[in-house]
Amino acid sequence: MKTGILFLVLHFLGAIGFINGKLFGQEFYDDTLNVRLSLNDFDKSSLLLPFNVTRTPGSPGSQKTQKFIESHFNQLRNDWLFEEDKFSQSDFNFTNLVFTLGQNASSYLILSAHYDSKLVPEGFVGAIDSAASCGILLYIAEFVDSLFDGRQDITQKEFHQEPMGLKIVFFDGEEALKEWTSEDSIYGSKHLAEKWSKDGTMSKIDLFILLDLLGSVDNVRVPSYFSSSAEEYKHLIEIESLNQHNLPYRETLFDSEDPRFQNYNGIVIEDDHLPFLKNGVRIMHLIPLPFPTAWHTLEDNFNNLDKTKIQNWSILLCELVYSRLADQFDYF
Repeated sequence: MKTGILFLVLHFLGAIGFINGKLFGQEFYDDTLNVRLSLNDFDKSSLLLPFNVTRTPGSPGSQKTQKFIESHFNQLRNDWLFEEDKFSQSDFNFTNLVFTLGQNASSYLILSAHYDSKLVPEGFVGAIDSAASCGILLYIAEFVDSLFDGRQDITQKEFHQEPMGLKIVFFDGEEALKEWTSEDSIYGSKHLAEKWSKDGTMSKIDLFILLDLLGSVDNVRVPSYFSSSAEEYKHLIEIESLNQHNLPYRETLFDSEDPRFQNYNGIVIEDDHLPFLKNGVRIMHLIPLPFPTAWHTLEDNFNNLDKTKIQNWSILLCELVYSRLADQFDYF
């Protein structure tokens, strides 16, 4: 079967599935979700558990985490372009990790989270902040990679020559080194934004999605913060509502009716999206409000994660990414 025909079949089936409330990646989720997003201490296949260490910038825990993330992408079937953005500031060494599928693309969907953890209190792990989000990104990468079936000609040369590509970014240095200020925070995202502004990558970003504080046991929901990404936010809600009975977590993750957010752009939470927002990039910030009660305390550990919420976020974002990329490609 020619790849063009294959794409049309996949795209048609995906569209029909969405209309009927069937998830495009259902088979993939059935095969992988409980294993890859497990919180069982004995599950060596979990994409979450390797983040259950302190990950302060430049520390052995941070370096171990970097190696785990890189090894995950090295084990995928396609050649993801790996770039390290290393720099030193305030006597700390920082490393952003960027993985790209479709390096010749004319525009990019960005998925991002920070992998560093706070210096204080000592022993802070940051399960929701943002270990769980990093595990979700690794799962999405695995899902997207499976769609291309290891064809190097697509990832390296053709990738339909110039439609939308995907970049998955793991930021270092989001947390303050001492006390949060506009200067003492988001070191990694500010550095990468400056780099991308200079090399032209910034102008190619179609949508920047940032995950943070996801997976808490608390009943907190994510509102829509920006009118520019309201359609994508609504699309996530549609996917959730059509498939609620089949999702691991049976309640909504979204807060679409809170009157505080009827006027979009009224609230700006300081986070890794800000340097990109200032460059005019469309932002979707997936962070709950109010923040979970464990935020920035030692209670933010893996015992206070809700596996079903993490699995829901993974499914919803896989479906969103598929729909975004499927609209751009003439073939898989």
